[in-house]
Amino acid sequence: MKNKILQLLNSFKVKTARYWSKINWPVRAILILAIFSGASLIIFWLAVNQEIKANIFNSLALSKEKIIKAVAPPDSIPSFYVRRHIDGVYVDPKDADYYPVAVMIDNDPLARPQWGLARANIVYEAKAESGITRYLAVFATSNPIVKIGPVRSARPYYLDWTEGYNALYAHVGGSPEALNRLRNESIPNLNEFYQGQYFWRANDYVAPHNIFASSANLNKYLEKMNLKTSDYDFWLYKDEAALEARASSSVAVNFSVHDFLVNWKYDAEKNEYARYLGGAQHKDADGAPIVSKNIVIMKVKSKILDAELRRQMDTIGEGKSWYCFDGICEIGKWKKESKEKREKIYDANEEEVRFNAGTTWIEVIQGEGQVSI
Repeated sequence: MKNKILQLLNSFKVKTARYWSKINWPVRAILILAIFSGASLIIFWLAVNQEIKANIFNSLALSKEKIIKAVAPPDSIPSFYVRRHIDGVYVDPKDADYYPVAVMIDNDPLARPQWGLARANIVYEAKAESGITRYLAVFATSNPIVKIGPVRSARPYYLDWTEGYNALYAHVGGSPEALNRLRNESIPNLNEFYQGQYFWRANDYVAPHNIFASSANLNKYLEKMNLKTSDYDFWLYKDEAALEARASSSVAVNFSVHDFLVNWKYDAEKNEYARYLGGAQHKDADGAPIVSKNIVIMKVKSKILDAELRRQMDTIGEGKSWYCFDGICEIGKWKKESKEKREKIYDANEEEVRFNAGTTWIEVIQGEGQVSI
């Protein structure tokens, strides 16, 4: 058998040599090019095929990793992890106690889309002037945020919420009452009017809706002021409800005109609420969707203070509250003992509510007609 194969190979070599000697050089050149082209195509196909296989394998691996993370039971969390103070997420203890920074963020239509709202741990939304709302976004993690804003001016009730976290308050000027409090009370604050090196003005936004900060700049100021740890009241947290135990409640908050109509649409599989503003999904300028694990609505008393339609809000004491997570909304109450204390949410039995770990948005209203669940 072996001898026959050798004879066939020798015969093939002889015939090939005779054929090659008979053809002219132009034909030989064409044949050589054809051979090289065919070999190149085969090599390229093999390389691409391997790359496709690698990409498919990597995609499947990433999908598997996401699935594992999504369904991982609580006992898969390292035993030494603790709940992060700001939002209850399990983290290494060294990442649990970052100094909170509360940034005043604009919500005028000219300030949209905003930057950084999708990365905040806690967000308060309340009216500033007339029907225009403004955000107090609280950040307390090591996650870098390259752009936060547009940053706007201070209001006294936002200071009350900020003091509940003993946080650094970042703002651009403020109302007379707010600025007077910042001068006379020990509230750490960063005012762009006097510390402009920590902010910048963007050319693609119209003034005064064009002032921005970053987590890097805010952290530089924290280091300069030696602000390392903050003592504030922590909320209670729980494990998320199983999929079959989740409901489907969504929430609408009508602050004023359509531009400020808020809808929180619940996704049972992700167990989170997606934010819609003025009828469109609310996203950061970089495309990150704004979502939240918990929605809290606090009803507070309010009155107009001046011709500029600035407001006073009664943030201290208690009042009616709605709270939503796992697709279920309940009625309870909020309580805030003092400016220095963080408000807490209680159920109908006066028990403190346990929330899902993750982002919480707090919508502050004056009338029950503004809420639809």
